[in-house]
Amino acid sequence: MEIFTSVSSLDNQSIYLIAFSVLLSFLLSSLIVFTYEKVSRDVITPDHFLQSLILMSIVTTTIMQSIGDSPARGFGIFGALAILRFRTQMISPRNISFIFAAMAVGIACGVYSFVNAIIGTFAFCLIAFFLRLTPFSRRNNLRGQLRLELPATPEKRKETQQVLAQFSRKFVLKRYRILSDKGAGEGVEYSYELRLNNELDGFELTQQLNAIEGIKNIRLNFDDTYINLYD
Repeated sequence: MEIFTSVSSLDNQSIYLIAFSVLLSFLLSSLIVFTYEKVSRDVITPDHFLQSLILMSIVTTTIMQSIGDSPARGFGIFGALAILRFRTQMISPRNISFIFAAMAVGIACGVYSFVNAIIGTFAFCLIAFFLRLTPFSRRNNLRGQLRLELPATPEKRKETQQVLAQFSRKFVLKRYRILSDKGAGEGVEYSYELRLNNELDGFELTQQLNAIEGIKNIRLNFDDTYINLYD
């Protein structure tokens, strides 16, 4: 089609070309949003983030059309945008790639590089779906925090760590506290951070720990490492 190869300056571009570029930006960014919804493992879909992807693409298209071939306009517009301060926190670094994809679509449509916009969007979406099916996709990042009290003997600590090694991919001793009571004797409170082989084996782990003589006050809870690292 002739419209795919037309390159016009700001002075002689038609209203139809402007409308087509904005419409194409909307359609391609909507495809990116659809891909995000399908490949995301989040329980709650961030609707404001999805809307911002589409709106950001259209705004970028409008900015690029306004700049045209004028360097002076480019410096003026981006100088004005530099005044704005964006303090929105990105919990997921993966979301940044979708933001850049939406902006890339807006830039390509704004300079009337429609073929690049279409091919780039479809390639991005297909790769995103492919990564969703590979081991690179996050399944579960439940991190466990375990607290327990043991008698102050190396044997009991070693026996406890053997049980942890049986159920955990990895465990780390984060801290310990020495407990001294004249009536009950000496003991140690240990705090471990661990990642289970199977996130649903927490009950079996506590049963095995309870079988150790002298152990008490076992407290085991899990939360999502993915959120904790970026919240």
